[in-house]
Amino acid sequence: MKLEINDLNQGFVLLGEKLSIRSKFNFEEDTSILWSGIRLITSPPCLKDLQIAKEEIFSKGHFEAGEYIRDRALIIKNNVVPTNKRRKLEYTVQIILRQQNPINPDDDLIIKRDHSIEIKEHELSSKNMKQNPVALSLSGLDVSLSKDIFRPGETIKVNYTSKELKQIEVRLLQMANLVCYCEAYGHNCRKVEELPPAIAGDAKTSNTDGGFLLLKVPEIAEPSHDFLWEPTEKEFWGFRYGDYTKYSLLILGKHKVGRDLIKYEVPITIIAKPFSETKEGIDWFGRRSSEAPSLFDVSSKFQKTFKVISIDSDMERYTIKIKNTSNEDLNGITVKVSGLQKGLFETSANLTGFNTWQKGEEKVITYKTKQDISALILLLEDNSQKSIRIQSAVSSDFF
Repeated sequence: MKLEINDLNQGFVLLGEKLSIRSKFNFEEDTSILWSGIRLITSPPCLKDLQIAKEEIFSKGHFEAGEYIRDRALIIKNNVVPTNKRRKLEYTVQIILRQQNPINPDDDLIIKRDHSIEIKEHELSSKNMKQNPVALSLSGLDVSLSKDIFRPGETIKVNYTSKELKQIEVRLLQMANLVCYCEAYGHNCRKVEELPPAIAGDAKTSNTDGGFLLLKVPEIAEPSHDFLWEPTEKEFWGFRYGDYTKYSLLILGKHKVGRDLIKYEVPITIIAKPFSETKEGIDWFGRRSSEAPSLFDVSSKFQKTFKVISIDSDMERYTIKIKNTSNEDLNGITVKVSGLQKGLFETSANLTGFNTWQKGEEKVITYKTKQDISALILLLEDNSQKSIRIQSAVSSDFF
């Protein structure tokens, strides 16, 4: 058995968009599985794997030997924390295939394949952010800034006037860390070290009567952000995972007499450079031409590919006969069958995979259920990523 995972997003995905993954299954012999799917995971300091999203590929079923290719998409919600390699916050897409263990039925066999993916946020448009002037006065030191939003590489101009000070200093401080809260422990994860502010820049003067200080934002400055993600899976309720970077200007003033120190902070925001500052002609965040084809493409042509010839029932068993009515052979076909109960609920599904379905050929599929159903739902997919859903009413007089 061989599994392959291919990323159709060219290595990254933006918040709020789809991460398209192509998976290939090569069964060297007829094979039964319990489940297969993809999931997006990350590894917080205090947990081995944290599941962010998942999508089913195949439900429980039996496959003929052959190759089966499927595209699936994971929705990256806007509350997902973007990748931050500086703090080892990274993501992996994992394809999983689960089979019954012939030696120990209580311990399933699990086959995995991993692929790294980078999650990025959309650029915050400076047009939508309001610049605010800053003016502060404390103990004879007056400080003002024309704005409070800056970009990496930009120079911050701090105007000042003062009385009875011998030195004025301005420091650019950065507070950055992971957020990992484990409700089971009742406090932040012990493995996330509490970090002091880092000094990203410094300027000082002894000409204290009045003037200005210039402080350059480092070219490699990380944009301000504050992300926090909470899982929906009940086994992780109470867990919170995030990442933040905050900036401020620390204003320091030393008096001519005594050791009293004037000290206060001014919060500022650093935003990313605009895309136009990247290499011309490269659209890093634009749509890629190799995007995955539309999932569940139910064209009128494909709808005419299959025809349900008959459905026979015998107590807890349904025998379905389906014909390939197209003019071509189809490859990697799967037929997922479930029942519709009381017009609202679907019963557990069973899947059958066919390596090749020749034109004009009829296939017979068996579906077992003990529940009273009014219809059978058939979902058919092939290696060309076409999909069709067929619902056929059934009689339940034999119950």
